[in-house]
This record gives sequence, C-alpha cells and structure tokens, in this order.
Amino acid sequence: MDQRFEWKKTIARMSLRSKIVIVFLLLITVPLVVQGTVTYLDFSNSVERTTVDYTVQIVSQINRSLDQTLKEEMQSLSLLPLYNEDVTAILESYSNPGLTGQMPTVDEQSRIFAGIAGSTSYHPEVRGIQLIANNGYIFSSMDPYLVRPFIRIDREPWYAAVQQAAGTWVMIPQHRPDYLKEAPDAEPLISVARLIREPGSRQVIGMMKIDFRLKVFQELAESYTFGQIGNLVVLNDRNELFYEQNHDGLTAPDQTLLLKTELPAQTGVWHSQAGRSSFLTIVNRSSYSGLKIISFIPEASLHQATERVRYVTLTTFAVCLLAAGGLAVLISYRLIRPIMRLKEKMHLVEIGDLRQTVPVRSADEIGQLEQGFNRMSEEIDRLVNEVYAVRLREKEAQLSQLLAQMNPHFIYNTLESINMMAIRSENYDISDMVSSLGGLLRHSIGSYDQLVSVEEELRSIGSYVSIQQVRYGERLKVVLWAEEELYPLYIPRMLLQPLVENAIYHGIDESGRPGTVWISVNRFENDLLLGVRDDGKGLTEEEIARLQRLITEPAGDEASLKGMALRSIHQRLALMFGPGYGLHIDGSPGQGASFTLTLPVIERKESHV
Repeated sequence: MDQRFEWKKTIARMSLRSKIVIVFLLLITVPLVVQGTVTYLDFSNSVERTTVDYTVQIVSQINRSLDQTLKEEMQSLSLLPLYNEDVTAILESYSNPGLTGQMPTVDEQSRIFAGIAGSTSYHPEVRGIQLIANNGYIFSSMDPYLVRPFIRIDREPWYAAVQQAAGTWVMIPQHRPDYLKEAPDAEPLISVARLIREPGSRQVIGMMKIDFRLKVFQELAESYTFGQIGNLVVLNDRNELFYEQNHDGLTAPDQTLLLKTELPAQTGVWHSQAGRSSFLTIVNRSSYSGLKIISFIPEASLHQATERVRYVTLTTFAVCLLAAGGLAVLISYRLIRPIMRLKEKMHLVEIGDLRQTVPVRSADEIGQLEQGFNRMSEEIDRLVNEVYAVRLREKEAQLSQLLAQMNPHFIYNTLESINMMAIRSENYDISDMVSSLGGLLRHSIGSYDQLVSVEEELRSIGSYVSIQQVRYGERLKVVLWAEEELYPLYIPRMLLQPLVENAIYHGIDESGRPGTVWISVNRFENDLLLGVRDDGKGLTEEEIARLQRLITEPAGDEASLKGMALRSIHQRLALMFGPGYGLHIDGSPGQGASFTLTLPVIERKESHV
C-alpha cells in the first residue's frame, strides 16, 4: 500500500511534458511488444510443428525399414535349420545335456558349416550365425579360430528371455558375446535368437543365434543429419540400448539422464528435461519388433531457425522506440510550450502583477484556456479595483458610524435627565418608564447577528413589559419561566420582543379583555426552545396556514407587511443556523396563540455561524 502511494506521489511530481513522453512511449512500446511477441511465438511454434512433423515421418520411415529388414532377412535366417535335415539330425544327437564337453566329429562340423555359412554372404550386416547344441557346443559360420567351441548357455544374461519366448525370435540388445575371441573394445553386436525344436516331437534340440553388426541400423539412419533426426536412440520395451547416433548434439551427462528418465512406451511426442537442457522426444514403436526408435531434438536447436526473426524483431522495436522517443519529445515540447507560457503569466499574476495577457494562437482547448486566462486576469484587475474602492467607502462608513454614536449617547443623557427630574418630583412611574426605555434602547443597538445571553435578552423583555404595563395596567399580566442554568446560553438579540409585542397587540388589545402572556425558555437535547403564548382570541387553522406561508415566502406586496416581523424572525434564524431552525405557529379560536422559536444550543458567543 505504501509503495503504491509512493508511486502515485512520484507520478504526481512529474512534469506534464514527462508524462506526455511516457504516454507516447507506452503507446508505441506496448503494441510493438505485443505484436512482436505474438509474431515470434507463432513463427517459433510453426517451426517447431514443421520440424516435429518432419522428424516423425523420418522416424516412422526408419522403423518401417527396420521391420522390413527383420521380416525379410532375420526371420528367414532364423528358419534355416528347420529346412535342413542334416542340421536338425546333428543337433538332435547332441540335445542331451549329459553330453557336455563332447565334441562333434569333423564331418558333422563340416556339414553344419556348409548349411549355414553360405547364408551370410548375402547379408554383410550379419557378423555370424551360431547354432548352439544343448550340450553347449557352438556350430558357427565364422572361422573356428574366432569362436570358442563351448559355452555355458545358462550363464548368459540373454538366455532367460530366449527360453521364455518358447520358440519365437527374440531381439537381444548390444552385448559382446563371450564365445567370440575378440578384444574387449571391439564393436558390440545385437542379436536375434530363438529355440530350435524338432518338427515332429517339438522337443528343444538347440538354439540359433544370429549376431548382427550395428551397420544394420547405421544403413537406415546414416542418410539423415542431426538437424533432421536429432539424437537417435533405438530401445526395446525394457529400455535396453540397441543403437544410438548423432551424439555431437548431446553431451554424455545429458544422454545418461535422458536414458534414465521414464521414456514413453507408445508412439507420440513429449517434452523431456536433462539437466538444464530441454528436448522434444519423438517416439515411434514397432508393433512387429517391439523396438522403439526415439529422437531427442534439443529445443535450443529449434530456436536457431528463429534467431533471425528475433533479431529483426528486436531491431525493428529499437528503431521504432527511438523514433517514437524523438517524436514524443518534439510533440510534447510543442504542446507544452503554450502551457509553460501561460504558467509564467500566472506566476506574475500570483506575485501581484495583474495586468497580464497571453496571445491566443489556436482555437483548441489550449487556445480556449488562454482566452479564459485573459478574461480572468481582466476580471481580477477590475474586482481588485472595486474592492479597493469598497474598502475606502468602508473607512468612510466607519468614520460616519463614530460620528453617529453621539446621537445614542445624547438620547441616553436626555433620558437620564428626565429620570432625575421625575425622581425629584417624586413621580416614580415616569422614572420607571424612562429607566425601562433606556435599557431597551441600549439592548436594541447592535448588529442583527450579534449574540447576547438568555439572561440579557430576558432582562430586555422585562424592560419592555414594564413600559407596556404602565399603559395597560391590570389588563396585562406577564409570566416568565426559565431555569437559571439556561441563563448563560447565547441567542441572537431582539428575538423575543417582536413576539411579545405581537402577543400584546393581537392577543390582548384586540380582545378588549384582560389577558396573560407566557414567556418560556426550555432546552431539549441540543435545541433551545423560546416560547411566547397568550390567551387572547386565538387563531383559526386558515390563519395559521396563511401565517406559516407568509413567514417562509419572500416579501411581496404591501398586504404582506402585516407579518413582516414574524417573517424577519423566521428567516433570520434560518439564515444564521440553517433551514431546520425557525418559527412555528400554533393556536385555536378562543384559546390564544403560541409562537415557538427553535435554535441550537450555543454555549460560547464565538461559536455561532
């Protein structure tokens, strides 16, 4: 959250020109990056699909050629003993394992050699054909000095698979036969082996083993390059190695890791991982031989074809970005120049030089902004001059007010002189009226929104009532009710006097009979309620509605002057404290009228609006 806030603050502190340049660069960069990435990925995928399809076809063709070789050559060679009665008769004579170590006669060796040696001349990929009797003796198509005469067949690792096949031929992976007298570093061989049974009794009379050079695979794969088939490996279902090719593209550690992975058993395409290298693994399994031809294609070699596309894309991106940056700087300068000029003019206005204008050179938003600045500058200059003139008039008015203050003091002094004369003449009623009038005059002088305490307002009402009681005598009775804890609260001056005057004139004087006026001050939570009620002739519902409309509507014709005091009080409270405050009128015919003022509780003189 803090990092995002700092990021926003950094952007806010940047100049408008920098923001425009960044926006231009983003508008160029984002489409170029998206388009370049999509194009590059699509081309890469297309190259990968084409390579995979081509490699799949090659691997499939290699496997079909291998199946054909096995069918036409290997299988036919493995069936030769079944069609030669001399061979089967000699093998049957040595089928007893108890004859271990017994050598065949020279004649027997010659007859079998003649039966199998001629077959290898048409098959250069065949290293040799071995007929192994049950007593362990080996009849070979090879020179006798290259082959040991006896073998412990049960000790050979591949014998169990041949025996388990029960007469069908078995593919034996790369190995170095113990019966061959060859150097340890001689080329390994692959073999096809099967048990030989007597045609009539189906009894096992020996085993035929055909050893092949790796040339049988090399001839099928040598016409393809590494770029076409990658690293080629031939395995059986137990992942035993038969052949491998093109290791110049695959390091020895990676090759070992790939061969140790769980390779797929079915035809298909997979992704493999060896160390830090990734490979496309293409598998084609022969249902005839059970061999799997697997091609490991490094994905890095697939990307080599797309290097030029990537280079062109990056170069185009860099050129476009540089061009966009130059255009962004140029365009931003031309866009920001009038704004900078306007900023300089505004700074001059800020320090007090108001007579500033900028030339309008366009009709766009910036031109409209310049026109607005010119009008604003002229208007500010005019208003400042007017305010200066108003200040002068205010000073003159203050001087006039100081001079006018002599008139109230003259009135107070005159009333005090009359009061002293009434006291000397022992006319105390006149003295009381003069004192009450002086207090009422002092309370009434001041601005309309000046606040006075509730106690001071009630004291002023007391002075006004005293004067009225001299006039009405026993006909007027006034009852005042207010808790002393409400005396320190503040209210606008001269709120109650118009209401009390209205109650006396319209409630009591017009009725022609004695009456009572009740004045109350109450607090209800955060509101202060000032009430004035009389027991005069009262008001009808139509009169109440008319008065309520009168005090809420603005002043109109002369007929509305009758409720001017009530309207003034109501609008005065609404203006000072809000529309929720004001005057409420209630009453009924013959029961008097009630006027209630609602205003907020104000405990400090400076807290009012």
